[in-house]
Amino acid sequence: MPSHALTQRLFDQTTSLLDKSNSTTDSSPKRVELIDGWLEVINGEASTELIAEKLQELRDQLKLNHPDPDRVKELLFSLADSTSQVAQGSNTQEQTAGQLEDIATTLRRLAGI
Repeated sequence: MPSHALTQRLFDQTTSLLDKSNSTTDSSPKRVELIDGWLEVINGEASTELIAEKLQELRDQLKLNHPDPDRVKELLFSLADSTSQVAQGSNTQEQTAGQLEDIATTLRRLAGI
């Protein structure tokens, strides 16, 4: 199980994506590492299987020389919606729910809403 420090670092890194000049198809190694970190955190959680699939597809898109910008945006929207659903789940602690909603907002902004 990932440490609390790792999880907090991933929350911070994800929400800070808007602080940089961003393209939704920016395929920097740091973004791929960030996705890999989230995959490690949610590994084996039944409630996040769909998120894991979308994250893997997003990672694969970002590794391409020319990611499909429409597909990347679609994946970001889908991830935002799924993240919001997890945040609203009955087993989610209040602080974690707030952090997940922040991530959902970040994903929507990256996708262009």
